[in-house]
Amino acid sequence: MDLERQDRSFFSRALTRRSGDVDSSEKTKGSHGLNNLYKPFSGSAIADLVFVHGLGGGSRSTWTKSGDPALYWPKEWLPEDDAFQDVRIHSFGYDSDWTKGSTLGIQDFAKTLLGSILDCPHIPRGSKAPLLFVGHSMGGLVIKRAYILARSKQEYASLAERVQTIFFLATPHRGSDLAPLLSKILNLSSAGARPFVTDLHRNSLTTQSINDEFPQYCQQLQLFSFYETVPTSYGVGKSLVVGQDLATLGYANERREYLNANHREVCKYDSSEDANYRTVRNALASVTDVIRSRHALAQLENDNDKRKVLDKLLGVSEAPEDELMGVDSVRMSGSCEWLIRKRSFQQWHCGGESQIYSICAKPATGKTVLSGRTIAYLKERYEHCNFYFFRYGDKGKSNIKALLLSLAWQMARSDTEIFDRVLDVFDKDELLSKADYRVVWRKLYLEGILTMKNGRVHYWVIDALDECMNESELCPLLVKGAGISSLRIFLTSRNRFVIPRRPDLLKVQVIFDQISEEDSRSDITLYLEAHMDDLTVVDKRGRQQMVDRILEKSAGCFLWVSLIFQELRNVHTSSDVRKILDEVPSDMNDLFGRILDLMSAATYGKALAKAILTWTVCSVRPLKTSELYDALQLDLEDLTDSVEGSIGSCGQLVYVDAQSQVQMIHLTARDFLLRTDMDSEFAVDGKEGHRRLLLTCLKYLSSDDMKAPRRRKLSASNLPKERSYFARYACESLFEHISHVSSMDDQILFALVGFFQSPAVLSWIEYIAKHSDLNRVIQTGKALSKILQRGPDHMSSSNKDEVLLASWATDLVHLVMKFGKNLTASPYAIFNLIPPFCPPETAPWRQCGITARGISVSGLRAKTWDDCLSTIVNPREQYSSLATSKSQFAIGTYSGKILLYKQTTCQELDTLRHEEPVRLLKFGARRDRVNTLVSGGSRTIRVWDLGSKTQTWRLDAYQQCMSLALADNDQFLLGALKDHRLKYWDLTSGHLTENIDWTQGLEDMTKQLYRRPITAAFNADADLLAVIYKGQDILLWDLESDSLYDTYNRESGASAIVGRPYGSSGVRCLVFGVAVNSHLLAAAYGDGELVLFDTSTGELKIRIVAFAHILTCSIDGSTLASADPSGMIQLFNFETMHLLYRIHSVEPGIQDLAFSGDGLRLLDIRGSNCRLWDPAVLVGDDEPRGNLITSTSTQETDLGLPPAIVLITSVACHDSGEMFFCGKEDGSVYLYDVNSGLQSRQLFSHAHGVSIVILEFEERSQTISSIDSSSRIMIHKLERENRSMVANEVLFDHRADTAVGQLVCQKGLKHVLVCSAKSDTLWSISQEGNNIVETILYQDREPYRWARHPVEQDYLILIARTEAHIYDWRNLERLTKPAGILLEGSILPELSIRSLTPCFDGTILATTFSESLRAHSKSKLVLWKASDFTPESEVAAPVPNYHYLADQVEVLIGTTAIEPEQPERLVFLQASNWVCGADSPSAKADQYVRHFFFPADWLSTSVELIFEVTKKGDILLVKRDEVAVVKRGLLTRGDAETGGGMPGARRLSSNQRARKAATLRVPSSP
Repeated sequence: MDLERQDRSFFSRALTRRSGDVDSSEKTKGSHGLNNLYKPFSGSAIADLVFVHGLGGGSRSTWTKSGDPALYWPKEWLPEDDAFQDVRIHSFGYDSDWTKGSTLGIQDFAKTLLGSILDCPHIPRGSKAPLLFVGHSMGGLVIKRAYILARSKQEYASLAERVQTIFFLATPHRGSDLAPLLSKILNLSSAGARPFVTDLHRNSLTTQSINDEFPQYCQQLQLFSFYETVPTSYGVGKSLVVGQDLATLGYANERREYLNANHREVCKYDSSEDANYRTVRNALASVTDVIRSRHALAQLENDNDKRKVLDKLLGVSEAPEDELMGVDSVRMSGSCEWLIRKRSFQQWHCGGESQIYSICAKPATGKTVLSGRTIAYLKERYEHCNFYFFRYGDKGKSNIKALLLSLAWQMARSDTEIFDRVLDVFDKDELLSKADYRVVWRKLYLEGILTMKNGRVHYWVIDALDECMNESELCPLLVKGAGISSLRIFLTSRNRFVIPRRPDLLKVQVIFDQISEEDSRSDITLYLEAHMDDLTVVDKRGRQQMVDRILEKSAGCFLWVSLIFQELRNVHTSSDVRKILDEVPSDMNDLFGRILDLMSAATYGKALAKAILTWTVCSVRPLKTSELYDALQLDLEDLTDSVEGSIGSCGQLVYVDAQSQVQMIHLTARDFLLRTDMDSEFAVDGKEGHRRLLLTCLKYLSSDDMKAPRRRKLSASNLPKERSYFARYACESLFEHISHVSSMDDQILFALVGFFQSPAVLSWIEYIAKHSDLNRVIQTGKALSKILQRGPDHMSSSNKDEVLLASWATDLVHLVMKFGKNLTASPYAIFNLIPPFCPPETAPWRQCGITARGISVSGLRAKTWDDCLSTIVNPREQYSSLATSKSQFAIGTYSGKILLYKQTTCQELDTLRHEEPVRLLKFGARRDRVNTLVSGGSRTIRVWDLGSKTQTWRLDAYQQCMSLALADNDQFLLGALKDHRLKYWDLTSGHLTENIDWTQGLEDMTKQLYRRPITAAFNADADLLAVIYKGQDILLWDLESDSLYDTYNRESGASAIVGRPYGSSGVRCLVFGVAVNSHLLAAAYGDGELVLFDTSTGELKIRIVAFAHILTCSIDGSTLASADPSGMIQLFNFETMHLLYRIHSVEPGIQDLAFSGDGLRLLDIRGSNCRLWDPAVLVGDDEPRGNLITSTSTQETDLGLPPAIVLITSVACHDSGEMFFCGKEDGSVYLYDVNSGLQSRQLFSHAHGVSIVILEFEERSQTISSIDSSSRIMIHKLERENRSMVANEVLFDHRADTAVGQLVCQKGLKHVLVCSAKSDTLWSISQEGNNIVETILYQDREPYRWARHPVEQDYLILIARTEAHIYDWRNLERLTKPAGILLEGSILPELSIRSLTPCFDGTILATTFSESLRAHSKSKLVLWKASDFTPESEVAAPVPNYHYLADQVEVLIGTTAIEPEQPERLVFLQASNWVCGADSPSAKADQYVRHFFFPADWLSTSVELIFEVTKKGDILLVKRDEVAVVKRGLLTRGDAETGGGMPGARRLSSNQRARKAATLRVPSSP
């Protein structure tokens, strides 16, 4: 009990207290609830320390001596104590005022305590920091009851786990003898009951209950009990309020100590030197020390776990701290302090208005060392400091994405909340680290890390910004990040930091500073003074003179000083020292020349030195010593000393940094060695250097070290061997060096051929797919194409070597574009799963696609890659618009989405939402605004910042926009609208600046002719607008003068007549030329004519026939592309209209057409498909691939029309597994051979021109049933004829009166069931005749599916919606009850039955349900026990063991056993295009086998996919008029590399598993 009032007696004060004193009492006693007294500055805490007062006390008064705020020790003393710097401290208050009535007891106070901790805003949710309680008097009982509640109630379980220690200060564990006396006196007043006072009676029910339960739970707790030894005076007497026997528990885990104080003073102290305070403080500190030690250990373990997770997700393989150590190790103590002392720096550090501190300086003046000092300074002050050092020449460390990933890695390691946010981001996109830096910036930062508002400041120190490959693109990101978050950024660069002039970035303030020569001199002086002792030949008197001389000649250049001092160490007389200082030039280039001269004078080691210099200068990134060592062995073909021991021969121009990377001493030294005017044997010729490195890389790649394994399945004798350290560099840098060598170098060609004709090429592709970026494979293909661009004398079709390289140049690009996703997910697929699906005349198929036991693909006539490079399919979207830029392309959809893709790999980057059908898309043209995209809908236009993926402006158009243009460096947006208006928007403000009616000035009669425009187009300079009206000439509007420019007709060109009705077809579409042909205008007319006008002269130039309804122009203006309604694309020379190329139709309905940003490819959208075309005509023989189109020569291309094809519309398999049947759109039915995949003969035909929509083969009767689109049903008897079959006898021929939806044949063909939307008719089939047995009629029939019962041959099963019925085959009598068999489970009402397939040897029924019966609609697989479908059944439930399998199925292909003794398998297509199989035991164990995958473009069709699986396990896939037959596919385990190929039960995602692993040993900090 807390008896706090000393002036008057304990009881008399209570009875005379007035109610008006309540407010003042609350102020002195402290607030109720949990009051935070201290939070660690870093934000994270190792523990939460909670103080709980006793009877009549308060959250502040109980712990404050004499009411003096300075003596409130939990708040004033503990936070200043080092032992509690990382502990959160709280004080809990509750209404324990015994002078007034109350209905509350200890139980109520305990619940409030727990709730206050759970809801405390200062304690992060999910915190695992240990809880430490300090309770005075009754407060100890409140704590005990709270702990009991936490252990017994699930809602408080998280708190119970955290409670570690309880400190009891004079707690009456068994009550107090003074409590009854207090109760009697209080009963004299009229204040009412006070249950919490009654709870304090000796051995009260409350204390007995607590003492009975507490021992059950507290064995793992640390308990400290402090008891009073000085009696307390209370007016009528003096005694101990809580004696030792009542204040101690006697438990084994209890530590007991006395305090030389009375009941009130055990928790109040005179000073921090008070002996009682020291006793309590030391006890508290002993516990926090133990927690801190455990936390440090857990933090170390957690850091290791975090690092593994972050390494995997972010692809950061090297800790940035290693690089920092190298930088910091060269800094002299006391140097760079001039920066720290600057007022501007301190303002930046301490939260001033400027968020960015930029330092500009000349080369070699110590910018990197200065960055290292800044990092050290911030870390010394426990700031969250993250850093990055750009390195020119190292592509891995000179790009924006590497910076972003490294900084995220560091921030996540130091901040648990950021770590969790990073995991959340990667849960949504596991491949984010492989995406473009813009996507990384938006998803990881703008939508992730930078949205966190936890009050913590993170510092970024970025060194050598000028060495970033995209410095101008990085600056806006840095400014944006600083402007929207608490980031503070420190930058060093040779160049002055430029703030982009964008309205949203101008508010960010930057401090501009520079390293002056005086600043450098002070640091150089420190360096020299510290190292003078190394020069023993210089006496003390000469030292200062030497320092002055060096300072004078250095001009502030640290590098010069460093090199000179290294040379001075190598001389041994004072005269030599003076000679060096006299001879060494102060100019860096002269100094480098002197070093090379000294190297030339050496007797030995020149070849090795030249090799090291060449590799260091020409490598695309710094090599580690282990990598360079292995490279030198291959290059020199000789054993060498260690790299560390060999670089001494390089005259101090090369050094090994802290990460064991071999580096040039400075960028200026590299530039010097590459100078073409330098006369030295150590000069490095760039081309020859790359040639040397390329030959070494090819030597390694062709070696046994990269030999492909014979089997992909791992065994003890075939484990993957450790590859050379050089493997990574050789694999990743191949294309870089190819692009630098001469195309006339035969030795290079021979080396390339040796590599590409070996199986090692597949190992190289696998390595890139597994460890790097597949874009490197594409770049290698392009580099090969470049060096093969030779004259006719060198290129010959008989030259097998050059043909091989030319093939691989094309094949590498197609492999990535067609199989990129599969390669990334399963790199090993390149060995046996991908080559069989390549065309037969490609290098991958010829070299690796034919194996005796591997997959084979037949039935397709294509021998080489077609022009379609890739197909993007999204069955659930309809594409509406298309636009391209240099690096990406965008697809608009009718659902209002904008899908963004990477240009080189077609990798999806992101999705924007326009919220209405996207009619128009336009990328910005300015190089520094490449991130701008404009989208136009029916009513709104939106402007997007692609860097942040955010909407910049939403512009109301009110009318549909026909065309968009960006003008004046993308500062203005122009829109031509359907209401005859031309609108101008200022994109710097988002305001509409002009609104012009282009029909103004026309006579009223003429205006009536121009009612509503059809479409419009701007020219390239956005100063001319062409508008099309129905049946009218083309109207041209001059945007500069805001007046009518002219009207054009196809008879004479320019016409002075305005509003002249055109007699025949009007214009359908038009497009202006660009670049050299910007004066040309092409217009396509409805009757098929394509007309070319010259707008500079008004002349009509050319008229041809093309039937175009879409036109587009290449970026250089040389090529015009058109698409006709059938889907055929034609390419013309824009100036001459000469036909260059024709891409034959794959399907009609092209919605839009666009050239890629580099002009080398063409994209179209139709339906749900976007195709990327790669016509050879876009790469002229006179220009290497990768350049813009400049050739106008006609390509020798077959421009004839494609042969007529007849589409296959249905398929059925013969029971032998050796043949199958195809029904076609012309009404014919053909027999096909499984081995060749080709048709062998026509069996029969329905009426010509009606499609065969259903085919069904019946095994027992050897009959084939066919149904055509006119509802004619025919059943033919099949007979063997040699190795083929013929259909000579027609058993059934009937035309139904409505469209037939299904035909079911009884085994042996005794009966057939013909099903339609209006009826089900059962026919009996016999030699005597065919008769109708029974007909069931329907009014409004719901979707349905019939099937033969897999167990009872006399039964049929019918499923409609969520019920099933059993029918008798003999008479179509329903055998189930009227309500049928209710199908339970998660079948939504809107889902309809799609298929019904018996599987697993008839024990299971596999059903698929979908939202609609249209092609590509999403379906759901549900499996049922066949035994649940009997006449007596009333309910059937899905088999729970198969839920995981059902979730994997995208398309159900069928069932097969492959071999007679094997169990039947269910074969299906997974969402990732994998063909998978599972038998019943595997499926029950949540396992299945992935066998192989189909190329994505094989599955891109607007109609329903047609699959079948033969009895022998061959997979059939219909491709328009062909059938692809995949043999032995189900005998292949596509995931064999992982050693099992059976993915286990439903698992967490890899990121979720990573998160779980990282939190197994989470430290106590929140």
